[in-house]
Amino acid sequence: MSKAKRLLGLMLGVYLGAALTSRVLERMGVYQCGCYDTCWCKKPGLSVFRWVFPRFHRGPWADEKRAFEA
Repeated sequence: MSKAKRLLGLMLGVYLGAALTSRVLERMGVYQCGCYDTCWCKKPGLSVFRWVFPRFHRGPWADEKRAFEA
């Protein structure tokens, strides 16, 4: 196996480990998602990546951020 494939596999493993760890912490009450129910991160399969993919969330704070940046 080449070094590039090994590095890619390691990076993917760390990313998935972080996603699963953050999901466990969310279930324990450490994190709380404030997104709308229609946000992609509320979907059953995608909710695992909620805390490690911090873009394109839909919540009340997103509207406030957009108004602040304008």
